[in-house]
This record gives sequence, structure tokens and C-alpha cells, in this order.
Amino acid sequence: MTQISIMHPFILIGLLSLLPLQAGADDHDDPADDAGTTRYEQLQDHQRARAARLRGEILPIAEILHHISEQVPGDVIDIELEDETLDGQRVWLYELKILTPDGRRLEVEIDARDGQILELEDDD
Repeated sequence: MTQISIMHPFILIGLLSLLPLQAGADDHDDPADDAGTTRYEQLQDHQRARAARLRGEILPIAEILHHISEQVPGDVIDIELEDETLDGQRVWLYELKILTPDGRRLEVEIDARDGQILELEDDD
């Protein structure tokens, strides 16, 4: 009987230690956000983007922002990093939304590899 009473707390501790795992298990089943991606998909995107940065496939956002601020005046109000296919080739693009000093919103598409502006248009 002494052996059972000693094991009882260990079993309870073992079961309680599983609760955080169960509570976090639903993170992969989160409903989609406004962009249509789940948190799990966003985490995967983040990991892919970080890996691309570490491999030198994309420039850091700080470098992109410095470069763009010299060419397009205004405040950056949104940044997205997208993985797209252009001319049959997979490329990373930064998409910036910039509020200009005169109140216009611009959308600037930038090649994440070299910082070149690919497209600049009014964001309606």
C-alpha cells in the first residue's frame, strides 16, 4: 500500500503535465483570419521567410525600408512578404503600402532579392 500511495502523486503530476499540450493542440485548427490563413500557416510562412533570409535569398526589411525611403517619400503603413511566381520563376516580393505626405496611399511591389521597385501604383 505504501508503494501505491507513493506512485499516486507521480501519476497525478504526469497527467497534469499533459494539460498544456492538450490546450495548445488546438492552435493548428484556429479559424482562418481575414487573409484566409490560419495561425499555423502563418507560422510556416514566417519560418519559410526566415529561412530564405538566412540563405541570402532576400534582403532584410530594414535595408529595403532604407532604400525605398530615398525613392518614395511617406510613411510605411503596411508590409507584406509574399512568395510568388513571376515569369515561371519563384520569387519573394515585399509589398509596401505607403501614405504619402499629400495623403495618397501607394502600393509598392519590391523584388526582395535586390530591392528593385517592380511596381508602384495608387492603392485604391
